[in-house]
Amino acid sequence: MCINIKFVRIVGLIMVIAALMMSSCGVEKQDERFLQVRDGQLVNRKGETVVLRGVNLGAWLIQESWMCPVNGEDREWANLDTLELLESRFSDEEIQKLLDTYQDNWITESDIKNIANMGCNVVRVPFWYRNFMKDEQGTWLTEDLDENPGIRRLDWIINMAEKYDMYVILDMHGCPGGQSMDHCCGTLCENRLYTDERCQQTMETLWVTLAKRYCDNAAVAAYDIMNEPQNNGGYEGTGSYDPWDSTSWELSNAVYDRMIKAIRAVDENHVITVEGIWRLSNLPEPAQIGWTNMMYQLHLYDDEEGFRTWAADLAVKAKEYDVAAYVGEFQNMAGLGICNEYGISWTTWTYKGTNRDVGTFFWYYGEPEKADCASDSYAELLRKWGDPLRTESFAEKAYLTELIALKAAE
Repeated sequence: MCINIKFVRIVGLIMVIAALMMSSCGVEKQDERFLQVRDGQLVNRKGETVVLRGVNLGAWLIQESWMCPVNGEDREWANLDTLELLESRFSDEEIQKLLDTYQDNWITESDIKNIANMGCNVVRVPFWYRNFMKDEQGTWLTEDLDENPGIRRLDWIINMAEKYDMYVILDMHGCPGGQSMDHCCGTLCENRLYTDERCQQTMETLWVTLAKRYCDNAAVAAYDIMNEPQNNGGYEGTGSYDPWDSTSWELSNAVYDRMIKAIRAVDENHVITVEGIWRLSNLPEPAQIGWTNMMYQLHLYDDEEGFRTWAADLAVKAKEYDVAAYVGEFQNMAGLGICNEYGISWTTWTYKGTNRDVGTFFWYYGEPEKADCASDSYAELLRKWGDPLRTESFAEKAYLTELIALKAAE
C-alpha cells in the first residue's frame, strides 16, 4: 500500500493545531459543566439552569481570630499579626510547615465529601494574597508557581470539587493593602488598596495568574474579585471610607473594573462575581460599564424581613441587568428558603469554627487549644494545629446540617 507521507504530515499538523485550539482559553469549552450567565441565570453548556447551593470554607486559607484557634482578640488581631509574629521567631521554611499543618487539618477530603453528601454543589473558598506572596510588592513565595503554597491549595480544592461533582468560587478575601477596615481581610483597620497603585498592581498580577491557570477549568464556577469592600469603614480617627458613601462605591467599583478588564484579557469564559456591600445599589449597571458574564452578590446578615427585602431586590435586578444572583454569606437559616424561592444561589457562613459558638454561623463547632504564637514552642504550635483541628474532633450541629441538606435538595 502506498502512503502519501506529505498528506499524513499535513493531517497530523491539522490535528495538533485543533488540539491546541481546543485547550485555548479563547475558544468554546467542551466541558458541559462550564457555567455562564444567560437571562439572569447560571446555565451550563447544555443550557440547563444551575443554582449553586453550598458553604464557605472560612478560616482555612485566611484566619479570622473570632473563629480560629489563635490567641488574638476579635477585631484587635488579624492574620497579618499572626504571620508577622511567626516571622519574628521562625524561618520561612518553619512558618510554611506550620501553615501547611494548619491547612492540611482544617479542611480535608472527608470534609468536601461530607459537603457533597449533603447535596451541596459548591464551596466558596476565601483566600488572601499572602497565601501566594511574601509582601504587598507581589514577591512570590516561590518562583515555581506549580510549587507555590497558595496555588497548590487552590489546585487541590478544585480537584476535590471535580472528584465530587461540585463547583468552587474563588474568593479573594484579603487584598494587598487591605480593602476594608475589618480584620476579615487579613489586616486591621487598613484600606490602602484604593489609593495605592503598587497594591492594585499586585492584586491584578495575582488575579491574572489565577485566571490563566484555571481558564479552562469547568469546576471553577466564578472569580469573586474582592470580599466586602469598605466593610466597617467607620472606625473613628482612621481616615477610612464610609461604605454608605457614594465616593466609597466609586473607589470599589474602580478596582472591580480594573480587575475585570485584566481577567477578561486572559479568560473570556468564566463568570465573575462582584459584591455590593451592603446593598446592590452600590454596583453599576454592567452593560453601561462593559462587564459581561457577571454574577452580582450580596452578603445578608439581616433578620428574616430584611433578608427577604434585599433578596427580592437582588432577584429583580438580576433579571433587569442580566446577571446571576448570589448571596455569598449569611447565617440566618430563614435565608435558605428565601433564596430557593427566588432562585438565588447561596453559600452559608461557614463550615466550621472555634472560640465562640455564635448560633448558626458554623455547621461544626469545636474548642481546640488556642495557639499562642508569641510563647508556644514550635513543637506546641505544630501539635495544636495538627489532628485536633480535624472536623472529626468538632461537634456537628445536626439540626443545622439536616436543614442544609433539606434546602440543598429542593
